[in-house]
Amino acid sequence: MLSLREITRRVEITMLDFLGPKTEGFGLDINDLSIKIAQLKRKMGGFTLTTFGRHEIKDGLIEEGEIKKESELIDVIKEAIKRTQGEPLKTNCCITSLPETESFVQVVTLPLMKKEEVAEAIKWEIEAHIPLALNEVYYDWQIIEAAPDKKPAAKELTQPSSHLKILIGALPKKTVDPYLNVLKKAGLKPLSFEIECVAIARALIKKGALHKPIVIVDVGARRTNLLICCDQTIYFTTSLLISNLSLEKTLSEKLDITQIKAKEIKMKVGLDPKHRDGKIFRALGEPLKELAAKIGNYTDFYHDHILPEQPRGERIEKIMLCGGGANMLGLSEFLNTELKMPVQIGNPWINIFNNPEEASPGLPFDESLSFVTALGLALENYDQA
Repeated sequence: MLSLREITRRVEITMLDFLGPKTEGFGLDINDLSIKIAQLKRKMGGFTLTTFGRHEIKDGLIEEGEIKKESELIDVIKEAIKRTQGEPLKTNCCITSLPETESFVQVVTLPLMKKEEVAEAIKWEIEAHIPLALNEVYYDWQIIEAAPDKKPAAKELTQPSSHLKILIGALPKKTVDPYLNVLKKAGLKPLSFEIECVAIARALIKKGALHKPIVIVDVGARRTNLLICCDQTIYFTTSLLISNLSLEKTLSEKLDITQIKAKEIKMKVGLDPKHRDGKIFRALGEPLKELAAKIGNYTDFYHDHILPEQPRGERIEKIMLCGGGANMLGLSEFLNTELKMPVQIGNPWINIFNNPEEASPGLPFDESLSFVTALGLALENYDQA
């Protein structure tokens, strides 16, 4: 999976020796409303969750991914680290997510060329596909297709076709640098930064197992992230305004109740068409039909514009849900009916425990759906192993 580890080398935020022994860090997921922490340790061919924690962020500290109150956020990060559960954190090294809404993820096709030529060609592709100057972004890239039948020569990249497909990830420096400053002032040393969708895919997709395209829908507090993956590669990502908070606001207005009560009803009753003569179902159904329509539109976009370039040319056959909103009663069935496609809740432990049905005793499965990004970040330590 793509990682923006190059950012840490360029701006020299740590004095770590990247050529020496590998330093492991904990996953640190920071968004507008909360901080989530997860640390893993190898155990009998799998992993164990040694440390985890969630700490709420009050309104106004971060808005739409932009840090508004630096000093207060620093204090919240320090407090979140103190209040973790499980083993105390024994490192100040972390792997951190960055705002999805500000990121650019693009798959580009290049003619077959030498490896050192790719790095130079990438610069031209970034300027062609990203609405920012090259000196205004941090970026990273990886080749997503390689010849399966023979080893490439030392300096030559060979593939079955005459082209290379490259996954490019980029983030504006004006977005990244404030997070770098906050983490440093909080006493942390970032090993790498990742775009949120990369961590989500790493957590939910069984390593080495996915070959058919899949849609992942992460229903979060203030937005829903949608990504389309195939062969362990992210081909498309976007953010939607429909979210847990927007659904609760709609329910509050339709039923004339407080948002606190609306949240309780949303999770306990969900999309039960019989409860209260279907009032809750109808109130939630309208925005969720809009969500389903957008998922359908982006699925069609993949089929029309991306699928024709895929070697196997397989269509999307499944949708996977995660995030706190995935726990809403009846959501997967509702989307299944609207989209005429299998919809299942993702398993954040699929790449952590040897038994796919296993879950952490300290972090129940329904809560773990909110920790998908943090767990995916923690797994980055071992992604290349």
